[in-house]
Amino acid sequence: MSSSATLILAPFIAAFLVFVFHFYGREGAVSVTAPSFLLAGLTSVLALAYLGLGVFGVLPAYGPILFGILGAALLILSIIRMFRL
Repeated sequence: MSSSATLILAPFIAAFLVFVFHFYGREGAVSVTAPSFLLAGLTSVLALAYLGLGVFGVLPAYGPILFGILGAALLILSIIRMFRL
């Protein structure tokens, strides 16, 4: 696991929090099929996949870059969804 793990996981954590706040605050937490709930779940799965691959040592050399881009994309999507609805 590299020393940049915290930097790579920061967008995932921020996106997860925004999705959860959006789910409870704006969507009223009415259904587990709500888009914010599903995106929060996807964010958690991707963050756990990054951690799991890093712990088992099978994370490819380009893995941190890919997960960093995915985390940033999810963070941007969460911000867009927060102001769109």
